[in-house]
Amino acid sequence: MNALKNDTAADVRSDIAIQVGALFFVALILLAFTTDPVATGTREGDRAPALEGKAYNGSGWTDFDLNDYLTPDWVSNDSSAAWVVVDFMDTDCPYCVRAAGDVYQYSNYFMKYAREDNGEPSWRGPLVHFIGSATQLDIAGHESSQQEIEDFRDRSGDSECAGSPCSGRDGAVHQFTYIDDLDQDNMKSWKIGGTPTYFLLQPDGIVAWASSENPGETVSDAIFRLTEELIE
Repeated sequence: MNALKNDTAADVRSDIAIQVGALFFVALILLAFTTDPVATGTREGDRAPALEGKAYNGSGWTDFDLNDYLTPDWVSNDSSAAWVVVDFMDTDCPYCVRAAGDVYQYSNYFMKYAREDNGEPSWRGPLVHFIGSATQLDIAGHESSQQEIEDFRDRSGDSECAGSPCSGRDGAVHQFTYIDDLDQDNMKSWKIGGTPTYFLLQPDGIVAWASSENPGETVSDAIFRLTEELIE
């Protein structure tokens, strides 16, 4: 009788061990399929960090989330999904003020506001959204505000940008959204060392190009190079 009890107990322990082993194996499979193998960061090939905050689109301030611009299931031959340029800038940064004219030309062209004589967009490649993230660097004289961000974007108002009227900066009105990052939250999570700093994101949110890794190449040249096969 005792031998029978011992045999039964051994069988139960064996069954439990098998079940635990099977559950562990299933858990490993689920982990393999649900874990994102791409690291989050700002190097080329990384998945871009979160980008959030209050943003100004020309008519008012609303909540902004970069995820609203992304296509997570994008495949490389899909030209219908939009790419994203993130421009980290400071309205009191002289380099940012001087670059505003180029940013205006690039954004109008790749966001397809610029038109041919027949009314068709001048850019035949995928739509590229431009997003400005306006921070306030820890430098004397760089005291900004939401009003200054508005005036920089709209090229209007009484605010001063880098010691001159924002209304007189190079270029025309920027037709894209500017995020209020005066608290530097986005700047810190993206590890921005200075402004302006530019990133080009694939539609799935992977960093395709970073200005810090490509000195001498403009964001415009990077878009042409990296979307060459998607141009109609």
